[in-house]
Parts: sequence; C-alpha cells; structure tokens
Amino acid sequence: MERRTYDLWADVANTPQVHVIASIVRELKDYSIYITGFSRGETAQLIKMYGLEGEVFGSDRYNPLMKSLSFAGRTFRLLYKAPRAKALLSFENAMPIPGGKLRGMKVILMLDNDLKFVGKKPLFQRVESRIKKMADVVLVPEVAEEPFRGYFGDKVMTYPGYKEHIYIADFTPDPDFIEKSGIPFDEYVVIRPESLTSLYVLHGRSLVPDLLRLFEKENINVVYLPRNDEEKALARGFENVYIPPKALDGLNLIHHSKATLTGSGTMAREAAVMGVPAVSFFPGERLLAVDRDLVEKGKMLHSREPEEIVEYVLNSLGKNYRKDFERASEVKNLVIRHVINTIGG
Repeated sequence: MERRTYDLWADVANTPQVHVIASIVRELKDYSIYITGFSRGETAQLIKMYGLEGEVFGSDRYNPLMKSLSFAGRTFRLLYKAPRAKALLSFENAMPIPGGKLRGMKVILMLDNDLKFVGKKPLFQRVESRIKKMADVVLVPEVAEEPFRGYFGDKVMTYPGYKEHIYIADFTPDPDFIEKSGIPFDEYVVIRPESLTSLYVLHGRSLVPDLLRLFEKENINVVYLPRNDEEKALARGFENVYIPPKALDGLNLIHHSKATLTGSGTMAREAAVMGVPAVSFFPGERLLAVDRDLVEKGKMLHSREPEEIVEYVLNSLGKNYRKDFERASEVKNLVIRHVINTIGG
C-alpha cells in the first residue's frame, strides 16, 4: 500500500519547541500534519498535554558525549522513520533535517539561538550547524538577523519580536491555576536551572543552590523545574522548594508567579512578554541577541550574582510591568503565513 503524504511533518526535540509547534499546528486545521518527538525535559508530557498525539522516540542524556551519540543515533533513525510530507517544520533541531531532505521536503527551520553560530564550537556543534544549513527557509527574530544571515544567506526570513510571542498569543490566564496544579504556596517565584550540558554553554557551575539559600532566608517560596535527576539534586534539603511531579502549564505558572528566573532564557522571555519580573542567569560568555534586546529595553535582568538577582526580585514584588499580548498576535500571524507559503509554494 502507498504511504500517505502529509502537508507538514513537525519534529519536536525540547520543551520550549512544543509550545511553538503546537501554536502553529493549531492554526493549520486544513492541513494534514505528522508529529514526532524526542524525550527531553518535559517534551513528551507536553506533546500529550497539547493533544498532538506524536510518536516520541529517542531520549536525551546528561553526559555530553552520550548526548551527542543520542542525537546522532536519532538522526539516523529518522532517515527511515520520517514520513512523506511536503514540508518539514523544526525549531532549533537538526535531527530531522537529513530525513526530510532525503524525502524531498522543503525544510522550514526556526532559530533564535545565534550563539550556536558565533565563535569556535565543539565538533558536534559544527556538524549540527552544517546540517542546519541544508534548510530551505530559516525563520529568525529580526533582532538576531545579522548573525543568521551571515551563515544562511538569503534563506533567512525574519519576524518581529521573539518566538515566545508566537504561543503567548494564544494564552488565557486560568484564575484557578494554583489550586488545580497542586502547588502548596499562594505566592512563589519560579526557577529553571541552567542547561549545563548544552553544547553551546560549556559551563559547569549552577547558581541554583545559592539562589535557593537566599530565597529561603527571605522566606520566599520557590517552584523549581529541573530537567533531570542531576538538576533535581541541586534543590535537595530546601523546605521552601516545590518540585512538580509532572509537567505544568508553564505560561500559567509564570503568570501567577511573583518573578521567573531561568538559566536558559526561554522562561525569562515568556515572563517579560507577559509582564512578570524576569531574570536570566544564563552562564554563557555572551547572551543571545533576543535576550540582549530585552535587557537593553529594561524588560529583563541578566546577572550571575545571586545577591543582585534576589535583590532585584525583592524590589520587583508588587510592581506592574507592561504586557505584550497585542504584538504577540501580529508575530504569530506573520510566522503562520511564512509556513503556509512554504508548504504551498
């Protein structure tokens, strides 16, 4: 029997990507879509939560060498597991691209991490970047256009704002979220640790224990979001810390928080767009262009000094910050048009 040909194949490899892909897929009701996923962080849980019904296979590893082997192994599996489709949609994820090109798909690659293309990188990172160069269309935020255009040339198309605008455009706060989620605090801050094994970070020290200690001293409760057992161990022994047993609605979690702090970036950008005090303690030598833009606009603090971070949070309590929902709809609509034009072009 002849295999079905889909309009779009989307492969999801990390927690933030699920939100982006789900938001786009919701707007493509007249298109046939095939979803695959990679077990990293809360990715598998969120795929199910969003009702994407994707096939999840392959899993992340904490050790950098094992991580590279895991990514490489899944890339080869996708050479034969890839569906037939007109186009492939991927965000910061090189694994499906060889399979998509082998099947003759147009590859739409969404990126916002310009640091992966700047300076000297490990071998695996360089190989991954070469694979990404096979994409036909590269969608990036306007503020990050220069480094991406320098690598991808005329394949680059831009959109205003940040990737977080795309899915925050759909967000409606749930006033009963805290009660429904099982969080044992009426008030809290959110902390997401650094992704210390990411190949573009190459940094071995987490600020999490210092931050938790200072928040404990100030009697401030923390909802802590580790990706794995190693990150969970950083919070051991703190009574003011709650670790959710399953994935929560991240946007409601942030919306109801007094502040959101992350060592990765995405959750701080989500907070900034929603008008919540936002802190990045990203450990790299340089910030992503999207984060630099938010810092320069005064919508985010970036610091690796625990005392400065906690003081900022304390000073931000009770303040109202400007929300950015109207712009979010404009950003999402433009991205959707780019995807539809690629599928049908």
